[in-house]
Amino acid sequence: MPEYKCPFSMVQASGACGCRNAREVVRRGGSEYDCRDANAHAACSSLVERLNGAAFPALGHEDDLTLTPRSVYERIMLGGLLGLRMSLDPGDIAPETRDIHAVVEKLQSRYDSIPDIPAAEFLGAIEKFQHKKRRRKSR
Repeated sequence: MPEYKCPFSMVQASGACGCRNAREVVRRGGSEYDCRDANAHAACSSLVERLNGAAFPALGHEDDLTLTPRSVYERIMLGGLLGLRMSLDPGDIAPETRDIHAVVEKLQSRYDSIPDIPAAEFLGAIEKFQHKKRRRKSR
């Protein structure tokens, strides 16, 4: 069976998101997630490309793993998913996305293709998104 690394693996590993098609795997670098469904993987990959393509220029960053902090990638994914969920259901303001695939399915039923999703549906949420502050343990 081919392995399809989930394009949202980074934010799933942080516990901020989940997906019914995700399967946790442990590799040398730690926990990652693989997708169990080739079609879902293709749709999610297209969504991440759409989010990155609109958000990197808006945030003043490049899509370059050697130059751009991990937090920017997380901000784009988490803020993008939040913005898209809110565009589908204005009452959905939960910070976490329980099932990424459910969001993708709804987007696929609304738009002809993932690249057709208007940036206005998610860009504002990405720009406003702030990570939860991490607390240091007191000694």
